Parts: sequence; C-alpha cells; structure tokens
Amino acid sequence: MIKITLAGVNHKTAPVDIRERIAYPKEHLAPAVRALSNEETVLECLLLSTCNRVEILTITSNIHPSPDFFTEFLSRTHPSLNGVSLRPHLYYKTDTEAVEHLFSVTASLDSMVVGEPQITGQVKESFEICRKESSVGPYLNQIFQRAVSAAKRVRSETAISHLPVSISYAACQLARKIFQEMSNKSVLLLGGGEMAQLTARHMKKMGVRSLILMTRDPSRGEPLAAEYEATYAPMSRLEEFLAEADMVVCSTGAETYLLTVPVMESAMERRGFRPLFLIDIAVPRNIDPEISKLSNTFLYNIDDLRSVVSANQKEREMETFAAREIVHQEVSQFEKWRAERSTVPLIQSLRQHTEALRLSEIERFSRTLDALPEESRKQVLLLTQSLMNKMLHPAYQALRSSSNVDEAWEWITRCYGLPPDIVRPTVADRTREAPEKLVLDSPLSDLPLPGEQPC
Repeated sequence: MIKITLAGVNHKTAPVDIRERIAYPKEHLAPAVRALSNEETVLECLLLSTCNRVEILTITSNIHPSPDFFTEFLSRTHPSLNGVSLRPHLYYKTDTEAVEHLFSVTASLDSMVVGEPQITGQVKESFEICRKESSVGPYLNQIFQRAVSAAKRVRSETAISHLPVSISYAACQLARKIFQEMSNKSVLLLGGGEMAQLTARHMKKMGVRSLILMTRDPSRGEPLAAEYEATYAPMSRLEEFLAEADMVVCSTGAETYLLTVPVMESAMERRGFRPLFLIDIAVPRNIDPEISKLSNTFLYNIDDLRSVVSANQKEREMETFAAREIVHQEVSQFEKWRAERSTVPLIQSLRQHTEALRLSEIERFSRTLDALPEESRKQVLLLTQSLMNKMLHPAYQALRSSSNVDEAWEWITRCYGLPPDIVRPTVADRTREAPEKLVLDSPLSDLPLPGEQPC
C-alpha cells in the first residue's frame, strides 16, 4: 500500500537563520527535486521552498521514510549547514495528517499571516517544477488538485483574505476612509522598499489620479516608478511636491526624519494651508511627530495602523473555523479517491482469476456446448458471464469501502481461493502511470493582489 509522508521546517519550528540556510533558491529547486526522486524508495515527490518554510512530501511503497531520511537529504543538499542538527526543528506527518497539512498550507491557514494569497501561487510553481522533473504521478497530481481546490474555496467562501492585515494595506484603507474617492487625489510616496512597493500597488489599484515616487537612489527609484506607472522625482524636490500632494506616505530606511517641522511649515505655507494627511509606516519614523501640532496637518504613524491590523487579524482567525471545515471536506474527498484507487489492482486480479476459472470450465464442457445450437451456446456463455458478475459485485463494493487494502487482499485470497503464486500488483506499478490530466482551479494570474508579506 502506498505511504504519504511529509516533513518540513517552518517559521513556527525554526528561527530565521535556520530557515535561510535550508531554503532552496529557485535555480536549485529542480536539481534538488531530481536528487529526491532518484532515491530508491521514492515514487513521487513534491518540494516546496519559501522564505518561511521548506517542506518535502513523498509517495513511497509500503513504509514511511523516517525523519532521518529527510534531515539527511536536507543536510546533503545544503553543505552550508555544516553539521547543524535539523531534527529539533523538523515536523513529521504521515498519510491523512500529511495531506491535511499540505491543504492547510496551500489555503494559507498555516502562514505567518493567515489568509495571505502568495502561498497558493508558490505551491503551484513548485508543483510545476516537480512535474517537469517527472516526479509527479497520479497521487501527487490528485493531492495538488484537491489542495488548490481547497484554497480557492477558502478564498471564495470565507472572508479570510478580505480583511487587511498588513501595514501597507491598512494605510491604503485609511486613505480611502479619509478621502472616500481616490480618483482625484495625488499621493506622494517616499521610499522604494517592499512596504513602499506594496503601498504603490494598492494605491494604483484604488485608482489614484497621480502617484509620485521619491527615493534617495534614482537608479532604484526610476525603474520602480515605471513599474507602478508613477512619476519619479528626486528628494531635492520634496518641498515642491509637498505643496501639491493630498497625501504623503513614508516608508524608507532613513535613520533620521525626512519631514521636519521647518520643512513642513514651509510646505504648508506654499499650499495655502490646505489640509495634508501624512502616514508614517517606517521604523524608525520618517516624519517628526511634532508636525501633528501644525495647523491642518493630520499625522498617522504605524502604531495607529496596528490597532486596525490587530482587529482584522482576530476576525481572520475566526474565519479559519469555516476554512478548516472546507479543508476537511477536500481531504475526505481525496481519501475517498485514494481508497477507491488502491482497490483497483485487487479487483483486476480477482476479475482475471475468476475469468480464468470461467474459461476453464467452458473448456471442460466444450463438447457439450459444441453440441448446442449456435444461439443456445451464446446464451449459455452470456449466462456464465452474468452469473460471475453478480457474484463478484458484493466483493467489489466491499473492497471499495475497505480502509485497509492489505487486509482486503488477504480476505479476497482466502474467500475466493486465489492461488498463492498469483502476481500481486506492486505500488510502483500503480504509481508510475502517466499523470492524470492536470486541471488547475485558477491560473497563477488569477491569484488576488498580494496584500501581505509573501510566504
């Protein structure tokens, strides 16, 4: 009987320095998959590597690979570990528990930020690499399709991914609450890091009239501005654009204030003291908090946004109850498929054995049958086939509902008198078939716009 085994290390079990050292760069993933699939006991395998987890799922024959199998493989493919023990950080799951874990990962229920959408795309990309390396067979194909189906249902049937739980997204939601309509607003964005880029992406999605991007390094800022259809401006023009913007969002790595009280006083005078909203999501802060005391300046910092994020995170956690029920349903469907598939070789062997008996009896009575008229002879042969099918049907039904294929095999052998030398199909025979047709629930391009940190 086939065995499903999953082992891995993630943000819950290992510190970041360990996760960094065992992560597979994209260009190293395919060679690692090839090495894993060449292991003698491995029939199919999937290797998932993100910034917050490395997980290996294997399909094997008769026995589960031990935890040492996985730690040794990870150490062998990461020479930089230099004898670091991974065992204390490794989680190890088998069969239904392993499948349920992968489904939960794909549906973003095991992520650092529950509900983040990037992980589904990362699982799809890993599966595609494994498929190209011929490490995917019918079992992994079915597991993958069910996992993606669970993720899609979680996104569409729950609100788990609809509540902003990243600071950058919360900043954009605050902007929408302040202005209601963003299509006639100008936003000045200071910074070119990941938080700034997520903010730019969300602002463009909300349809702002103009987005001005400022960075200290033009060689970095100009390409980013082009990517997000923004206007690039150097920091030397900061006061000029402060006079024109409706909102300023700061997210740089600067160690000092970029917006000081004197700079803002000058800018407010140039803009005729029209209200200006400022959101500082940088740590350390980019905007002097004393600016909030100036007339018509409204300053929000990262702590103001964290309360929104915290409340939304709690609501997401409540949605996980419904999401986990969806995962359980998809796991049950997979287990039903698995049980039915594992009985097919037994049914085929039983069918072949009884058919051989039927033909043997027909041969024994061939003289009698040959003496019958042609039509009567055909009717007798149809009768033997019908009788055999009716007698075997209850056995087929019992086999399909059996949870233990090995016990079912012994039961069939005893009840139907199968000869001891009958060839029993091996797991390798059953799993090295051509993969069934792959049908993705949604292409990578259909994944929702990222609202959180990846992984």
